[in-house]
Amino acid sequence: MGIWKKYTSVIKSTILKSLHQNKDLKYWRDDMFSNIIIFIIPLSLIALIPSIIWALDSGYYIMTFIDLLSVLIIVIVGFKKGIKIKYRKLLFIANIYTLSFFLLYYVGINSTLYLLASCFLSVFVYPFKYKYTPALLNVYISIVYILLYYLDFITIQDKHFKTNELFAVFSNLIFLSLLICSLIPKLFKGLDDHFKESIHYVKKIEKQNDLLKEITWIQSHVVRAPLSRLLAIAYHLKNTSTTEEEKIFFLDNLITSSNELDDVIKDIVLKSENVNNT
Repeated sequence: MGIWKKYTSVIKSTILKSLHQNKDLKYWRDDMFSNIIIFIIPLSLIALIPSIIWALDSGYYIMTFIDLLSVLIIVIVGFKKGIKIKYRKLLFIANIYTLSFFLLYYVGINSTLYLLASCFLSVFVYPFKYKYTPALLNVYISIVYILLYYLDFITIQDKHFKTNELFAVFSNLIFLSLLICSLIPKLFKGLDDHFKESIHYVKKIEKQNDLLKEITWIQSHVVRAPLSRLLAIAYHLKNTSTTEEEKIFFLDNLITSSNELDDVIKDIVLKSENVNNT
């Protein structure tokens, strides 16, 4: 458990700019991306080892190189410091699409699952200006694959696909990709509205707390000065004999302190109204 915690801590501190920023949608996407990298590195070994054995046995040395390169790039994305998270995400997306294409090229149309997964992960971790960009990538890859297949650049042993089979497979891929690109941004829009509302509410509470602290400070410090003078003057007038000149002096100070206290009370009332209106 200690090794796992240290491993996750290193990746999160490398990928995330701050672990304590507002939990808005951007932070949620970034945190999701860091978690994907955390789990994909060890879990990739499940697919990597059998894939390399198959590729070497079949003589697909380029596929072996692509497999190893893909894992290396993901490790770089997770551990290399000094890379902006925007470029980490783009490198990750380019990597998984490249791997998906080569798997499709060497393994066959069963690997369209990887293209679908690439689309899903891309939409989750990166806010594309045009939300259908991952689906369009799958469209372009599908077209390129079909052209390469019918130009005999792709040969799969003991398999030959008819035109309607290829179009059926890739049309389903494109359909699901477009569905993902349509629905997930709507989910993010709802989450974004919720996050903004929550952040606004938290800031409102923080502002109210600051005003209440200020009111408390005024009551305990600013009010105390004129009130103490008023009490001292009242006590002096009651318990000591004073000349007419002293009475005038005390009355002037009484009026001055009363006005100060009145101003402080007005300020407290105004700040209290601001607390209620925030």
